[in-house]
Amino acid sequence: MNPRSRRGPADPGGDLKAYVEEVAARKSVAANLEWLRENLQPVQVIYTDLDGTMMGPIGCFFRDSEWNLTLRPARALVSAHARNVDIMLVSGRHKSQLRETARLLGCVNYVAELGTELIYNLGEEVVMNIGDLELTCDTVYHTILQSGVVDLLFDSYPSRLEMHSPWSEERDCTPLMRGLVDLEEVHKLMEKHGFDRYELVDNGVIPRRSPTLDVEQTRAYHLVPKGVSKDQAALKDQEHRGIPRPATVAVGDAVADLRFSSAVGAFFMVRNGLDNNPHLAEEIDGTGNVFVTEGMMGDGWAEVVETLLAMPAE
Repeated sequence: MNPRSRRGPADPGGDLKAYVEEVAARKSVAANLEWLRENLQPVQVIYTDLDGTMMGPIGCFFRDSEWNLTLRPARALVSAHARNVDIMLVSGRHKSQLRETARLLGCVNYVAELGTELIYNLGEEVVMNIGDLELTCDTVYHTILQSGVVDLLFDSYPSRLEMHSPWSEERDCTPLMRGLVDLEEVHKLMEKHGFDRYELVDNGVIPRRSPTLDVEQTRAYHLVPKGVSKDQAALKDQEHRGIPRPATVAVGDAVADLRFSSAVGAFFMVRNGLDNNPHLAEEIDGTGNVFVTEGMMGDGWAEVVETLLAMPAE
């Protein structure tokens, strides 16, 4: 069964909400079990985003999208550990924040700052992933700040873009911002001013509301060296550990996570990710190995883990 779109993109003048519902149904996990069985090997690694994906509201592992207490994600995680499936956390967070989260969840490997650092065994080994960027300072973070690209963005988008404090204060690689901007416009601006070696990456909607921003929605953004991303980190990890791509999957909720589809056997977008990014419906609909969970946040994440663990081994 080929899960690619059967009717083409939505009519621009049509009902986007109806199209999103149609895509969610056509690309649901339940509707594509045959494809998953035929195209995946027994899962060895699940690359997973945290906020809005594995975690519920305000980063709580024990709350669902409606703020109700739940143990479903925890049970799924324990089952994955029992089967020796590596739950590799992939996040925009700094590695020190991820270390504590990983330790509490029983995970030992994680990817920090949107793909720039791969950390193994809670920090015993760190593999850098910064592309062709040449360091001019002691860290990637200070190299980017010194270039002047951050000043350009803040000067160009007053009241629309700012540092995501206090989470932006402890960084080694990627400046972390919040706000709402047109990424295509931003990248044209950066290219015009000679900063085409960097990319501003959308890492999803955040609940944070800032009194100094004048935006209708707040999103998290990372400024990364061009070519550095979560999917490239996954490929680097597979090469580093000798893991076949069909034995890996990824779960996420943001534009930055959708890129995983080119690096893993299958990518699963939790339903809230599609609802928050309805413009991605056409891309999801036309990408053969991308699927949408029925559940939101941690429920959707647990749905993926439960489905993968229930698949028969070769």
